[in-house]
Amino acid sequence: MKTADSDHPAAIDERLAQAEAMYTVDCTVTIDLARDSALQSAQAGYRAGEIRALLWWGRSLAVLGRASEAMPRLRKALRLAQGQDEPEALAACHDAIAACHFALGNERQAVTSWLAALDSALAGEALSYYVEALNGIGNVYVLHEDHAAAFRFHASAVDFAAFQPDVDLRCKALLHLAADLVALERFELAAQTLHHAEQFLILPRRQNWQAEIYNYLGDIAMRQGALDAAERYLQQAYAINVEAKLLWGQTVNLLGLGRLRRRQGLHEQAASDLLAGLALAEQFHALHLLMQLHEELYQLYEARADYIRAVMHHVGYHTHFMALAQQDSSRRLQSLSVRRLANVEMRLRLLDSEMEINQLRKQTDDGLRRMQWLESAAYRDTLTGAFNRRAMDERLPELIRQARLAGVPFSALLLDFDHFKQINDRYSHFVGDKVLQQGARVFLELCRDSDLLVRFGGEEFLLFLPGAPLEIARKIGERICNRIPGEDWQSIQDGLRVTLSVGVGELGLDEQVPDWLLRIDQALYRAKAEGRNRVYLAEEA
Repeated sequence: MKTADSDHPAAIDERLAQAEAMYTVDCTVTIDLARDSALQSAQAGYRAGEIRALLWWGRSLAVLGRASEAMPRLRKALRLAQGQDEPEALAACHDAIAACHFALGNERQAVTSWLAALDSALAGEALSYYVEALNGIGNVYVLHEDHAAAFRFHASAVDFAAFQPDVDLRCKALLHLAADLVALERFELAAQTLHHAEQFLILPRRQNWQAEIYNYLGDIAMRQGALDAAERYLQQAYAINVEAKLLWGQTVNLLGLGRLRRRQGLHEQAASDLLAGLALAEQFHALHLLMQLHEELYQLYEARADYIRAVMHHVGYHTHFMALAQQDSSRRLQSLSVRRLANVEMRLRLLDSEMEINQLRKQTDDGLRRMQWLESAAYRDTLTGAFNRRAMDERLPELIRQARLAGVPFSALLLDFDHFKQINDRYSHFVGDKVLQQGARVFLELCRDSDLLVRFGGEEFLLFLPGAPLEIARKIGERICNRIPGEDWQSIQDGLRVTLSVGVGELGLDEQVPDWLLRIDQALYRAKAEGRNRVYLAEEA
């Protein structure tokens, strides 16, 4: 029997706290608590409580694969929030609605809602929700297979999450970043990112995220040919998702297990896993998963010469592909959304400096160490560990300003591996990547802490040497050039030989960076023309 006390805001808040606590344990309990709290809040005229209750109700339905049912609750929460002066509540509603649109395959609406979430989050300085929105927009780029763009958004989300005490948010952002790294085939860094994310897991509350980590690690192991490890990870992920009754997670795991069974030659088990995943995906109409499952089954049955079943699943694949194409006939983001997205990116850049200054003041030593790790994801080349072009563009002007202010010289080396295309063509891109990694380790070993090593593009690296005159820079270039051939390249590939050519130049008093780099590039060209495996000064070119 309901009492007057049960309608009191404090009592409702207590029930909502219980609903939130159960969200990652058993969403069905959260639904019951949130539904009751929404009704009681409405009767008591407690708008803030009703908004929160509807949000948890909708989020829980969505997690259980019932995004269509979640939408009316979330839209009602949005209408109520629009009547309140609470940008954070608006951001939360837009983010939850966007996630539902995304789950239902409505990409355009998802982008529009996430952009609205960013607008509200920025207006209310609700850091957590624009991290969520950045993650969401990045996932849309993932869907369009633009993993480099997705990485940029997810790296920004990781940066901003670092300012938050919420370890859940940090873990979630790292998981998105790891997914991009897997897609970009940077498997070692992806695995490191996943293990780093595990440090922020709150267990048993976040068992579902543990399952996600296991699923990614299983995918990495499978791609690297470690099939036994892949099976262990995927089975662990599936067991967690079954216990938590998470249909989406189970479906993704069954898709992975089906692919693994095909690699293992276990075709009957592969068909069983894929068909089980198909049955689950049909329960919540996940078009992208349905398309992938039908494609795997089509390929499986075709390889077994079971052409009747193969044709059936090919039709299923084509049907869901066309359904997705009808939802977004161009398979691209709307131009309006792109313009709004560019505007939001600009606003984010303008806010970055002020926000980072304010937040960094609050960082503990532990937080600063985490920021240094996160910097390696956003500002470093994922293959070699050298800084990337983004870091160069942001840091080089300040390094030059400091050198000129102090009246000290500033030199740079342009390092280029000789015949690198031939290495890729003869031995494989995998061997080429190993050459770049080993070479970068040598460069970093011979650097000072104050130097800046940048992967400039392909097999080219720039080493900036603040305070070093031309003659010192030349000696450093020669030291590197002499060291490279003596590395143990045979451990990477029998018969592999690697040399390096180097261009060196000192920055002129009033010289612009593009002119300086052009002179160094010309010196490198001369080094190549003179026979490679040598150092050439810009002043000699």
